[in-house]
Amino acid sequence: MMQLLCVLALLASAPENVTEFDLDNGIHVISRTVTGGEVEGLSFFLVGGSRVLNEDNQGIEAFALEAALTGSDTYPDQRWREIMDVTLASWNASYNYDYSRYHLKCLSEDLPLLLDGFADCLLEPELDSVVVGRMQDSQLIALQSDLNDPDKKIWLVANRGFMGAGHPYLLRPDGIPSTLSSFDVNDARLWLSNRIKSGNIVITHAGRTSPEELKELLEVSFGRIPEGGDVFPEVPEFGIERDTLVVENDETLSAYVVVKFKAPPVGSEYAAAYSTAMGVVDEMLWQVLRTENALTYAVNGGNTSSYQRNWGYMYISTTEPVLSASLMTGVFSDVVNGNVDQSVVTGVANNNRTMQGINALSMDTQCWMLGSGYISTGDWRTPYLLQESLEDMTVDEMSDALNSWAGVAGWGIIADDTLVDFNEFEPLPLKGE
Repeated sequence: MMQLLCVLALLASAPENVTEFDLDNGIHVISRTVTGGEVEGLSFFLVGGSRVLNEDNQGIEAFALEAALTGSDTYPDQRWREIMDVTLASWNASYNYDYSRYHLKCLSEDLPLLLDGFADCLLEPELDSVVVGRMQDSQLIALQSDLNDPDKKIWLVANRGFMGAGHPYLLRPDGIPSTLSSFDVNDARLWLSNRIKSGNIVITHAGRTSPEELKELLEVSFGRIPEGGDVFPEVPEFGIERDTLVVENDETLSAYVVVKFKAPPVGSEYAAAYSTAMGVVDEMLWQVLRTENALTYAVNGGNTSSYQRNWGYMYISTTEPVLSASLMTGVFSDVVNGNVDQSVVTGVANNNRTMQGINALSMDTQCWMLGSGYISTGDWRTPYLLQESLEDMTVDEMSDALNSWAGVAGWGIIADDTLVDFNEFEPLPLKGE
């Protein structure tokens, strides 16, 4: 009980011990001082994501950053790996539609050395062709594995139906096999030279190092990064004007179905209610499709909430996709029309607040919240304010949010056409006829 009360207290307001400052070269830094521990978290955000890519170079940023982090002239591959072993530091990378992110977790005493090495890798990468080649092979294996898995590929199929031709989110930040296999160390070096500029970078921190100490460390390391930056176009709206269906044939015993639809942007007054509504949809999908009708072993609903443009979704794997899709839209229609007990809505909203609060206790999540909020809206407080607004959520607020945002839908299905008649599967309207 005491732990739960502490979590809820954390959600009461945005934290006060957060400091923002700029390095001399213009890099924006957001630091949250967390006392009582030896672990530091620091995230490096390279802003731009899919907007700086095109059909021919999608995946280049992920390739270039991974190649850079194999070592530098001062910290060559073997020495850099030894430093990782000795310090037990961990690096986690993610590449999404709006930015690339590297997160460092380490002990406070090792932060100066690791920041210096990290910055040196970005500015003076060694880019040994043999080492980079091994890294590239690993990326290709992981990428091809995902594309061979219909349970993962279905999300990309649904994107083609939902996002509309030419949308930047159709470009893959992690690349596609044809582009990823074409890159070499010269491509990586050129990309890093063009993109590692102060105006493209945001750094966030959570740990005991004070803002004054952190600024000194960062001026020595990241203060060497040249000034300048890219001008990013606004992410366009998703372009579909009517319910759409994309089908893909695959020799699989189960059919995989995903439907996507618009969700409010970060900071919208509807964001918390929409997220709650999709949590209710998730619970009801399980009840109707799994418990009552035994149509699946995997079904869920949810929404993205931190991109420049967001979406809701429903997913199922089933041997009866036509019936399942009909039941899915029935569930969605019930939630849109407010046919839900207030107790269910309150329970989902409270569960979301608690889980977000627990997740936010990690240095990794804190750094991500600070950075994603700032990049998306210009204010790091945005994710915390979203948590606050989950309190006292009502059925009417939830219904209004879905009615205001969830319109036409993009459907995707992967199935074996000898088992499923694609002609029977239609792009059903989410809110009924």
